[in-house]
Order: sequence, then C-alpha cells, then structure tokens
Amino acid sequence: METKNNKPQLFKPGQGGRPKGIKNKITREQKAWVEWVLEMAEDRVEESIAKLKPKELIDMCVTLQEFVRPKLQRVNMEVETESTKLTKIIFEVVGEGEVPKELEE
Repeated sequence: METKNNKPQLFKPGQGGRPKGIKNKITREQKAWVEWVLEMAEDRVEESIAKLKPKELIDMCVTLQEFVRPKLQRVNMEVETESTKLTKIIFEVVGEGEVPKELEE
C-alpha cells in the first residue's frame, strides 16, 4: 500500500505502530534527563534566589510570571460624561486599617 507521496506505508490504518497518546522513547528519555538536571540544580537555584537584590528579584518574578499567568491585553478607553470629558482618574493609596474620609459613614 502506498501513500500520495509514493512512500510505502508501513502499517495499515488502525494496525500496529505506537498507541495513540503514548510518547516516543526519545521524548521520555529527554524528559527524564531534564527532570534529573532540575532536581540536582534545585538547591543551588534556591540559594541564588535568596542572594538576589530586591530589584533583581522583582525582575525575575515579572519574567517568570509570564510562563504561568495569561498576559493581560492593554485596553485604551475614552470615557465621556454628558457634560464634560473625563480626563483624570486619581487613585489614593491608604495605609493598612485606614479608611478614606469619603468612605466613612
């Protein structure tokens, strides 16, 4: 039996070959090797992270979080009220336990 590109087909559909979902031998070996390297380096990585300066630690966290959290899309919005266009929004940072006067009842 030959395929469209004139190469002989080794197996008939549904017969032989690797079962669906099973990774090939090389992939399993490579994954095992990477796991082994990561386990050996784990202690050294923890020590290195502990020695980072605060800015370096923040930069590392920002870089790594991109691998586990979805990126948020930037959105530009123009908000207009009936009378005037909204041009400025002010956020106020308050200390722990403080309640802004505007929110007090």
